[in-house]
Amino acid sequence: CPQCLKTGLKLTEDSRFGLCSDFTLTCKCGYMNGFTSTAKIGRKSTLNSLLVLGLRLIGKGFTAGKKLLCTVNLPFMSKSTFRRHEDQLLKAVRCAADKNMKEAATEVRTKTKTSSCGVSVDGTWQRRGHNSLNGCVSAISIDTGKVLDLEPMSLYFRYCDKKKNNDGHVCSNHVGSSASMETVGAYRIFDRSKQCKRLKYTKYYGDGDSNGFNAVKDIYGPDSVEKLECIGHVQKRVGSRLRNLKKKQKGLGGKGKLTDKLIDKLQNYYGIAIRSNIGNLQNMQSAVIAAFYHCCSGKRNKCINNARKEATVGVSINELFMKVKFLWTNLLACQMIS
Repeated sequence: CPQCLKTGLKLTEDSRFGLCSDFTLTCKCGYMNGFTSTAKIGRKSTLNSLLVLGLRLIGKGFTAGKKLLCTVNLPFMSKSTFRRHEDQLLKAVRCAADKNMKEAATEVRTKTKTSSCGVSVDGTWQRRGHNSLNGCVSAISIDTGKVLDLEPMSLYFRYCDKKKNNDGHVCSNHVGSSASMETVGAYRIFDRSKQCKRLKYTKYYGDGDSNGFNAVKDIYGPDSVEKLECIGHVQKRVGSRLRNLKKKQKGLGGKGKLTDKLIDKLQNYYGIAIRSNIGNLQNMQSAVIAAFYHCCSGKRNKCINNARKEATVGVSINELFMKVKFLWTNLLACQMIS
């Protein structure tokens, strides 16, 4: 004991709040000292707040946390306490996010010396399959790679719906399908860009979905937003559509024909041809057709030398159809020898 310098201090737990406990050291001489197992901010334990934050970061909530701590024989907080920690964390996260996005917008204006910039727009959902009740759309700067704006979307919020006295507060901010969340969210982000971020998003870098771009292309004026295509997504669509074609048309797949290995090869060469000729349409088209010949040619059918002769730019639909038909007939005749 620091007061009587004798042994015999008694440690007792006065109260428990989740993973945090209040302890008291007492002595027969009357000495008493209280302390907590973890630090506190106000009346809330930092350890409990970190537990709630960790659960939310992995997409789990109160029930999952309770099961976890019960399994390892540790105490857990009540549901009302858990919700209070959530509310406190939400305010802190929202404040930090707004501050970071504001600084990111300032950095873009400083770096580009103009208010016009390009953004990558994409949406995500709580559940897969475009049947989720909740989603989020983000705009990321092409110049800095930092998030400039976010738009959370919700079709239905059970807590607000059940609450009797909500004073007109409604968390649901979207009416329509889950798939349309990305389009609506992109429009809202572009619509408030000048007022909130002092920026004009003049370049739209998307994942190939034209609905989002069509919603914002005239937002600052006629054709004021330019669409940029992601080469990776275009390359991926080539492989996806070839696989779908093989499933629909019998006899197209199999050994010596349109195999998965050949599709992967065509897809990779297609991406290389585009990346190697950015800004030159004629060379890009020639390289794509050359890659097509190269993948489909073999020892008995060397047609790679004719690739550039077959590459054309600005031909009519009939001429292009006849060329594709000629290539397709030759490929069927040689059974896609590789």
